[in-house]
Amino acid sequence: MTGRLEGRAAVVTGAGNGIGKACALALAANGASVVVNDLGTSEFGVGRSASAADATVAEIRAGGGTAIAEYSSVATSAGCNNAVAAAVSAFGQLDIVVGVAGALLEGSINATDEEYQRFIDLFFSQKFWLARAAVPAMAERGWGRLITTTSYGATGLLGKPIFAGAMGGVISMTKAIAHEYQGTGVTANCLAPGAATRLHFLSRARFEEMHANGLIDDEGWESYLNAPPAEYVAPIVAWLCTDAAANVSGHVFHANGGVVGVWNAYSESAIAFRGDHRTNPPWSLDELDDVVPKTLLKH
Repeated sequence: MTGRLEGRAAVVTGAGNGIGKACALALAANGASVVVNDLGTSEFGVGRSASAADATVAEIRAGGGTAIAEYSSVATSAGCNNAVAAAVSAFGQLDIVVGVAGALLEGSINATDEEYQRFIDLFFSQKFWLARAAVPAMAERGWGRLITTTSYGATGLLGKPIFAGAMGGVISMTKAIAHEYQGTGVTANCLAPGAATRLHFLSRARFEEMHANGLIDDEGWESYLNAPPAEYVAPIVAWLCTDAAANVSGHVFHANGGVVGVWNAYSESAIAFRGDHRTNPPWSLDELDDVVPKTLLKH
């Protein structure tokens, strides 16, 4: 591809398969040296193996790129520290962090305390631990890129309240990092990917159930069944890591096949004003009976 990331060092978690692998390959193809982190579990987060990370490293090297494998669990703070330290040890610094690792875990309201904590550690805390380990040093050097993965599930429309909470939390946390590090040369953005991966198709039973219950319309169902490959997600990730994206921070990018989009920011979409609080009483419930549906929820 290009050499636009030449001299940059990256960590990509969950890079043994799917979207993580596609991102690692794209960063390497554009010149970055990559730490390929993957614990090597099954789709359900069971077991461990070096084979997934090793295969991605081999593919990068076969294409003339530079990569090393790292096998820590990024569902722990120590594992995130290990991944960051591996980049610094191998390449002298760390410029790019892409947090992708995930698994099919219990995310419903019936989850046990242990299942709840396991989910939060992998899908939310991973991104915090990676940022804590990497971003301050990036800011000291005056250049850095943090990309965290989120999901449409953040809207709550896929059910799974633990999943929704974790994905919404990732968005808010990433926006906060972007705000706190504005002007330092560090950017922080979210990726909401849509792609055919092993996790995507193993969740098909859940989507079939939702379609049968009318929670996904036929257009959405067809999009799910015809999900594009993961390599269509990777270009926006690589672009966000270039100098061209130096002023792009605090956004959620959606990538799905030929579509690249940006989600709207949190903002007040409607307002009802009754006057200065110093001269007007609080809203009455009878007033809100009228104001909420006719003004606040009109659109």
